Amino acid sequence: MGTMGELHGRLHGGLWHTTRPDRLLSIVQSRAILVEPDIGDRERSNTANGPKNYPISRTIGGISLFDFDGFHPESHEKQFPVSSWHFFVPYVRSWQGSVWLEIEREVVSEQLVSPTALLRKWKEEGLHGHNILPALEAAHLGDLPISAIRSAFLTWDNGREVREFNIQDFDHVLFNQKLIEWQEAVGK
Repeated sequence: MGTMGELHGRLHGGLWHTTRPDRLLSIVQSRAILVEPDIGDRERSNTANGPKNYPISRTIGGISLFDFDGFHPESHEKQFPVSSWHFFVPYVRSWQGSVWLEIEREVVSEQLVSPTALLRKWKEEGLHGHNILPALEAAHLGDLPISAIRSAFLTWDNGREVREFNIQDFDHVLFNQKLIEWQEAVGK
């Protein structure tokens, strides 16, 4: 893979959470990204086999985040050749698009487990049955309030199509227009 494609400049350096476009409204309604949202395990990433194989962030009671601060795709792939970060960037293919939420690092610093600390915990506590994106995945412990979200956008077409929106002053009508545009473009 080698790069983050069209979104490289946008994602690089930031702390991000990604979700399916149709799940954003529940985040807005809850006013938080929830550790345990009302979504069945079969619908969540890497949870179909139950708790013994939950992703590391969920296992420790957190929200999975991508920490692209200092991230270099080429060197990361050399160091971690089986890392599946590109499965999520620019979006999970089966979703055909994604919402990316940029997190204010300073606002969540007390609840943030860095990629280095998370990988160390994974190794030292023998949590090898739980998926991790080494040296890239961070975790926010507990529910993450939307007040900590700096920016948000919807993307599709391999990251070439990007539609910004304001999650702090969320406009349902405007977001629905963006959703319709995305759905028509991808044939949903």
